[in-house]
Formats: sequence, structure tokens, C-alpha cells
Amino acid sequence: MAKEENKGVRRKSNRERAKRRKELVREEKLQEQTNGGESVWVKWGKQSLLTVLFASSLIFICFVGQDPPSLRALGEVAPENVYADRDFKYLSEVRRSEAEEWIRSSTPREFAQNFAGEEAFSNALIRLQDGLLAIESLPPESHEQANLSLVNEIESNFQISINPEEFRWLKKWRNFPDEQDLFSYMIQRLRLLHLRGVVKYPSTDQKFISEANASREIESAMRDFTSKLVILSNLDAGLRFSIESDDVAEFYPSLARNLAEIKLLLEDGGPFPEGGLNLNDLIESADENASFDAQKLRNELAFTYAGFARKGLQLRTIDREATTAAQDRAIAQMDPPIISVGEGDLILKMGSKVMESDLEKYSKYLNLTVEDRNLLPKRIFITLGTFLFSVLYISLIMPSLWQDMARSGIVSVAILANLGLSRFILELGGTDLFGENAILVGLLPNLLPVAFASMIVMTTVGARMATLTALMTSIFHATMQNAGVDVFATGFSSALIGAFFCREVRLRGSALKAGALAGLVAAIMAVGLSLSAGSGAFVSINHAGACLLVGVFTGALVLGAMPIIENGFKVATDATLFELTDYNHPLLRRMQIEAPGTYHHSLMVANLSENAALAVGANPILCRAASLFHDIGKMSQPQYFTENQGEFDNPHDRKNPAMSALIIKSHVKEGIDMARETRLPKILRDVIRQHHGTTLVKYFYHQAQAKMKQETLSLQDAERDKPDESTYRYDGPRPRFKESAIIFFADSVEAAARSLPKVTQHSVEELLEKIFNDRLEDGQLDECPLTLQEVAQIKRSFVKTTLNMLHTRIEYPSEDKSNGRARDTNTPFNES
Repeated sequence: MAKEENKGVRRKSNRERAKRRKELVREEKLQEQTNGGESVWVKWGKQSLLTVLFASSLIFICFVGQDPPSLRALGEVAPENVYADRDFKYLSEVRRSEAEEWIRSSTPREFAQNFAGEEAFSNALIRLQDGLLAIESLPPESHEQANLSLVNEIESNFQISINPEEFRWLKKWRNFPDEQDLFSYMIQRLRLLHLRGVVKYPSTDQKFISEANASREIESAMRDFTSKLVILSNLDAGLRFSIESDDVAEFYPSLARNLAEIKLLLEDGGPFPEGGLNLNDLIESADENASFDAQKLRNELAFTYAGFARKGLQLRTIDREATTAAQDRAIAQMDPPIISVGEGDLILKMGSKVMESDLEKYSKYLNLTVEDRNLLPKRIFITLGTFLFSVLYISLIMPSLWQDMARSGIVSVAILANLGLSRFILELGGTDLFGENAILVGLLPNLLPVAFASMIVMTTVGARMATLTALMTSIFHATMQNAGVDVFATGFSSALIGAFFCREVRLRGSALKAGALAGLVAAIMAVGLSLSAGSGAFVSINHAGACLLVGVFTGALVLGAMPIIENGFKVATDATLFELTDYNHPLLRRMQIEAPGTYHHSLMVANLSENAALAVGANPILCRAASLFHDIGKMSQPQYFTENQGEFDNPHDRKNPAMSALIIKSHVKEGIDMARETRLPKILRDVIRQHHGTTLVKYFYHQAQAKMKQETLSLQDAERDKPDESTYRYDGPRPRFKESAIIFFADSVEAAARSLPKVTQHSVEELLEKIFNDRLEDGQLDECPLTLQEVAQIKRSFVKTTLNMLHTRIEYPSEDKSNGRARDTNTPFNES
């Protein structure tokens, strides 16, 4: 419950501080306009003008003057890519021949139904049914001969053989309920299958059923039908078993025993089952053995009936005349093969074997006029669409970019430089230097440094803008080449990977690694696309090698461009900041000599702020570099700061409080001047300016208060003559970004922690709590985007680092020296 309340308090406080920050920003804008600054409309106009200028430059660099590739002599293998510079259509005779061949192979074959065979089998079943009825009326001694005569007649007249097992069970044809008989059911099921059409192996575009599936349907139907076989009925007012126990005694003993028991029960006057007793009743019998035998009997009957019924299954046969007629009709109805070629479509692909259809398309293209070869309008619309998306993305994701001319300038220059270099490389394909070399022309799409802009933006602006930059450059690279999604995807993946591995470039050589990895990704995708397009291994290896080389070249290009970007736009990358942390920097060497106490203090602040930055997701390299230089202004008068005084007298004793406060405050201005003279990055100068905010120099303020009280006659006069706080407050501004706020707190914590009489976790936490609360109540974070949750994380980090910095050491044992040698009096051995 307490945690939820604390979260609510933090959210409320964060909202209040955010509201105050907006009010301060609004006041600053009004103040700028009052002091002669630019109005909002003027700034908006400038931004719009620069955006239009950027878009126009993009169109000019990428598209203006870009002609279709020159057409060269056609050989067995296309020496270069040829793209259509306009839409056109033509009637393809090659496609007509291919289409006719495809129609003849794909037109469904016509099948003829075997009506004679179907009718013959139905007549055979009817004759078999009549014959069995006639045999029942004969004396029992004549049955065997009559059965044999009937089987021979069926085989002779209808060419249908009946084996003894089949005939044995076919005699049960009448023992089914609801006036159904086996032969009528067989005729019905076969008629339904014949209507659907049964073939040996139907193709996927035919609605026929295969012979195997038809057989399975017959077997399933016979199994269901056989379950209805009546075992016991009350025909002619007397009991009648269609299956006697002796019929099944050999193979189904349990069923035979069960039938015998039922017979005895009925002979003793037992109840007669309503509707008779069928095979399914025996399957559901409580006697498990009898039930199992009944299932086996049902399956045997179903298998026998299904086998006999399959003899009547008539397969449809191919009707060749009807099939040919259907093919001719389909060809007659075929639309003329009109080939449409769109503007920018690939006509000939470099390195691929030119087929007959390619020759036809190329010849039609050569016969066209050269009028209206202009892709510019389409590309302008692509540019406008891309810019609309980019403007919305920046406005929603990182609106502060509109106000930061340096960062927006870096993005614009990086994109224009990247696309300009790529355009230059593409134009080389039309020169004699490259144009006669089909291999080099084919490699041109892989020679473009697509990842250059995104890597530059990642190191100088950030990940969000680098993602948008990768998207924009990939779109324009693909559009410049009239290419499709494959070229875009390859470029976008390579640019993203390059940017990803540039996110923490502390050493400048890391850019080479990032470029190589971007080239590796492009190489993998290029090989995959080449192989999927049917290119050989040689071409694929060439593409992969080109991508890898260009990746390394891009890294080297980024490495060379970074100092130019940094100096031109006055920004600092992580690599620059990392270099500034070298303790041999002239300012740091000077501080070590002239103000060693301040130097040690700066090192401790660097440790505090770096760890805290990692805790809240700020930039630890910036915190470390800025901490090392934040107090360089103290070198102008180091003796006025306690960490440099040692055992010497305090010069503040000879100054009045106001003068002492002025000297203390001046180290900020002196530091900014030194930073400017030594060309430290602007971000470090901002930290120097903000690292005290507008806090009060409390020691001299309280000293001035005490002095006034001594000089005044009454308490009322003391209240009236209270010292002016503005004299004792730093000029600010207050911290405006996370790293500045972290150093702001670390500076106070490091100085105050050394005054603790005893260092314990409780005392450190209590000290930090007081410092943080005082700064928050004083409004020092009102212009900073830090949340209270992040402030709490910084505080916890400071506690841990401070305890580690101010840890106590164990007391070493005393030593007793005799004869010039040291001896440990507390241990039985000497330390080495």
C-alpha cells in the first residue's frame, strides 16, 4: 500500500515539474522575443524553407539528369541490366506458343463413363437375387448343385466370378430390416460413386474420386450395413436363425456359445427381442468374448461384401477425341498474349542467359521511339511521400529535433552526402571505364555505401533518427536504381546493422567493425537473392565480396567524416568524449599540478556520476568526461577552494562574505572561458555552466547573515537588512539534461561526504537524503527531464559508490625495530 502511495506521489511530482518546465520554456521564448529574438513564425518559416531546400537537393542529387542505361550489343549473355524507360505493350508470339503448349498440358482430360459395365453388374446382382430365391424353394438335397449352377451362370453371362466364401455370405442378402436387401444397397452405393466418377489417379483440378478412395467408401458403407444383419427373427410365427451356431463354431466359438444360449432361452419361453436380434446387438453384448467374436464376424462380412461390390466398380477411361476438342476450344478462347512492360521494369538482366522471350522483348523495345523518357514525376511523388512520413515520425517520436539546428543539420548533410556518393558511383556505370565491363556493371548496386548516413547519425544524433535515416536512404537508393523490394530490403538491413554496431563507438576504430558487419549482412542477402534468381556461384561470390569491401570502405569513410562533422556542427560523439577522459589531456595535467585537490575531487565525481548514469540509462561516457572538466575554472584561483588549501591559511578569512561568494561563483565563468579557449565540446561547456544550477553558496550566505546580526541594533533591523540571496546564488542555468543533473548532485555529494565524522551506510543515506531534498525543494530540477524514480535510482547508486570510495582500512599491527630491522610484535612471523 505504501509503495502505491509513493508511486502516486512520484507521478504527481513528475507532472508538476513537467508543467513547470513547459512554463519556463514558454517564458524563455517570450523573453527571447522581447529582447529582439526571432518569433515563432520566423523560426517556423526558416525550418520550412530549410526542409524544402533539403527535399529539392535530394531530388536534384538522386534523379535530375539520370538517363536510362545505354543499350549495347546483345550477346549470348546480357552484358548489363537494361530497364524500360517507358510503358509499352506488344503481342508476343513466343508467349502464344508457350501458352498453347501449356493449355494442352493443363486442360483437364475428358473421361468416358462405362455405362455398359455398370448395367451389366446391376443385372448380375438382380439375377443372383432371383436365383437365390429360387434355390430356397428347392429341396435341401438339391441346393448344392443349384448353387454351383447359379455361380457358373453369373460368371458365364456377366463375367463376374463368385468364390465360395462370398457365396456363403451372399445367401444372407434378405436378412436386413426395413425392407432393405444387400444387392439393392450395393447397386445404390455403386451408382452414387459412378455419378461422381471414379478414375485411377485423378489430378488436382479434377472433381473425380480415386479408385482407392472409392474402395474405402465401399468398405465403410458395407461395415455400417452389415451391422444391421438380423441374426434372429420371428418369421412365419416361428423362430428363425439366419446364422446358426454351427456356422460359426470353428472360427467364432464364443459367439457360437452365445447363440446356443440364446436359442435355449427362447425355446424355454424366454422373451423375444422386439424387431429381432441383429449383429450390432451381439457386438454390444455384455459377454466380452462374444462381443469380440461378433465384431470379427461383422468385419469379415463387410470385407467379403466390399470385395464383391468392388467387382462392380467401373473406372472412367480417357476420351481422347473429347479431350482434344476441349483443348482446341480452350485455345480458341485464349486471350492474345499481350505483354505489358512498365516503366522501370527490367528487360535484360546482366549475367543471365538471354532467352527467346528476352530477345523478343528487347527487339520490341529497340523499335520504340525515345520520346518521353522521364521518370522524374514519379520519383518526386516518392520523395514527397517519404518526406511526409519523416515529418510525422520526427514530430511524434523526437520533436526536439526541429529546435536543434546542429542535429538536424547533421542528418541532412549525412543523407545528402550518402546519396550524392551513391549517385556518382551509379553514373560510373554509363562511362567507358565501367560500361564495357559487364561484371563491374552488375556489381554497381552492391558498391553503394548505403549504411554511411545511418552510421554517422547514430554516432552523433541517436538511434531513433538513425532508424529513420536508414529507411530514407534505402528508399532513395532503390528508387535511383529503379529496383524493387529486394534492393530496398538489402540496403535497409545493412544500414540498420551498421547503425546498431555504432551505438557505442568509444574507439574510432570501432566504426570499421560496424561497417564490416553491415557489409557482411548485405553480402548474405546478396548471395541469397543471387542464388534465388538463378545466378551462378561465381556471380554470387562476386556480389558477396563487393558487399564486404564496401562495408569496410563505409566504416573507413565514417571514421574520416566524424571529425569533420564534429567540428563543423560543434557536437561531440562518444569517441571524442572517450578521448577527453585521457588523464594526459593538457587541462587535466595542469589541474594535477596547480589544483591537485580539485583534480582528486573531479575523479571522485566522475566515478559517482558514471555509475549513476548507468543506473538511469544516461550516457556514462559523457558523465565521466564532463565530471573531469566541470571544475577547471578553479585553476584560476585554486587557493580559494578548501580541497587545495591543505594546511595553509584560508584567504577567505581576509575577505568579506560577498567577495568570497563572488570568487567561489566565478569558477563557473572561468571554467567556461577555459573550455572555450581549449575548444572543449559544447556539451561539456553546458555541464560546466549548469553543474551548480542556481544554488545558494550557503557558507558565505550564513556568514553574511551572522555578520549583519552583529552589526544591527534590533531583530527588526536584522530582518530588514537580510542579505540579498541573488548575491550568493550561482547564475545558473539549472540542470537541463540528465547527465548535467547527475553531475550536479555528484558534485555536492562528494564534497559533503568527506565531512562525515563516521562513514556508515546510515550516515551516508541520511546525508544524501538531505542534499537531494534540499535541491528538489529549491527547484533545481524544474528544467530537467529526470523523474523522481530516476532520482531515487541515482541516490541508491551514490550510496553504494560513496561507501566504496570512503571505505575504512584495517589497522596494521605495530612494529618494533631493533638492530635496524622491523619486527612484527603481534605475529610469530615477519611480513615480506
